[in-house]
Amino acid sequence: MIARVRKLAFRSVGYAMPDLAARWFEAVLLTPRRAPETGSARTRTPGESSRLPYGNGWLAVRSWGEGPAVLLIHGWGATAASLHAFVDPLVARGFRVVAYDHPAHGNSDGMRTNLIECAGAALQVGRAAGPLHAIVAHSFGGPTAAMALRYGLAASRVALLAPPASIMELSMDLGLALGFPRHVIERMAERLAQRFRVDWSEIRTDRLVRELSLPLLVVHDADDRTVPHRDGVAVARAARRATLLTTRGLGHQGILGDATLIERVVGFVAEDDSPLLARAV
Repeated sequence: MIARVRKLAFRSVGYAMPDLAARWFEAVLLTPRRAPETGSARTRTPGESSRLPYGNGWLAVRSWGEGPAVLLIHGWGATAASLHAFVDPLVARGFRVVAYDHPAHGNSDGMRTNLIECAGAALQVGRAAGPLHAIVAHSFGGPTAAMALRYGLAASRVALLAPPASIMELSMDLGLALGFPRHVIERMAERLAQRFRVDWSEIRTDRLVRELSLPLLVVHDADDRTVPHRDGVAVARAARRATLLTTRGLGHQGILGDATLIERVVGFVAEDDSPLLARAV
């Protein structure tokens, strides 16, 4: 009932006051919901917490183990804890795992954020932790990682889990689902493009990965209802050295907790690409 009333309000304001509605959608879009800290029980390896200055605040950073560094990048509205199932297997293979909360997420400072700011945060954390052997990124973490790599972050290999091909297209789908008229969403997109001085077509994930010469693993579930499987296909097809691994029945979040899949991703990071991985659908 509440969702229906909210959708009606968004639609009504969108037609009556499109400029106000565009600002309203922008505020909704750039304000992530603070997720509760979860997943720490799955990490048996003792970790170290630290804070890294970024912008006008601090980023919450955590690391585990010793060895070549692997950076974990979480999705929108989540925290570093969403990727904790990868920590112990990576540490067991001799890696130092580094994870952080995006700006305006988890224990990091801020109220609103965006792709450009998050990519800058990934770049700063990655450089502080580096040299990086690998990056493992989920959902919104995919374009974040791709943009950070485009603008100077270095790694030997990258695994993108359920990456959206275009953040703006995903945002437009969200706006329509919330009830905003299309012209309001397009006006919001124009406002953000002008403010951040970007061309949305230039910062698509599938376009950013074209310039990567490193090995890329794209994992996407065929039943993902948050980011369509076709997005993962587009990202994998655009890259020079990509493998697409399609799972079934795990959904958008389930790929973060499936032991067999985690083993495959860790094997890729460790450059132990098994025949099972090579047979990815």
